[in-house]
Amino acid sequence: MDDSGWRPTSLDEARQRIDAIDSAMLDLLHERAQVVVEVGRLKREGGGAGAASAYRPAREVMMLRAFHARTTHPLAFATVNAVWREIISGFTAAQMPFAVVTPAATAPLARNVFGAQAQIVAMTTGADCLDAMRGTPGTVALIPAGNTDWDAIAASGGKVVAAAPYAGDSIEAWCVTVASPEPSGEDVTLLATATPPDAATILGPCAQGHIVALPGFHIDRPDAIGAYPRPLSTGQTKP
Repeated sequence: MDDSGWRPTSLDEARQRIDAIDSAMLDLLHERAQVVVEVGRLKREGGGAGAASAYRPAREVMMLRAFHARTTHPLAFATVNAVWREIISGFTAAQMPFAVVTPAATAPLARNVFGAQAQIVAMTTGADCLDAMRGTPGTVALIPAGNTDWDAIAASGGKVVAAAPYAGDSIEAWCVTVASPEPSGEDVTLLATATPPDAATILGPCAQGHIVALPGFHIDRPDAIGAYPRPLSTGQTKP
């Protein structure tokens, strides 16, 4: 509804309108919850990778981009982002609970990224996280971006599927899981290669030579160790 011309004549009228909006929002959340239950059922019946995890970071970032484009004053996008984070967290858990394993230093980031309903397990090292991720289907390892052990990620059996946070001007951690990355329309592919493409940015060393970030979705390349949706940013996120 377009409220641009609405001018309440009393606080009671304004509060009644807020109550009506809140009630409608709750009704829509209940309706969404029922749809999510059916999504979970369809995934389980269909089998494959979708049956092991409800985690879809590319879709989540696409949603954030769309919401950012539609958010206007006086509503702040930070509010939309925080509210939607908890909606996604709750409904993802309703489909199938999943754990996020991460070193203690990035546990607060994990909570901010995955929300209140995610099971966050703090571990001693990134290697411990990768071992836990490999041993438990659907688990996500959140690996700090500083001094990343790229060889350990490449050998883990998982792929980088997202960069965290999903909205921000810097990448603080990598989300690794045993699943194939999905395209979001604005992606970056991570390659382990001795000959970086001209358009790539070198992130660090690895056994093959370099880990590089190549704009675009190129997960079919044999040297790809993952791909992630470029985080939403009001500036330019690097890489």
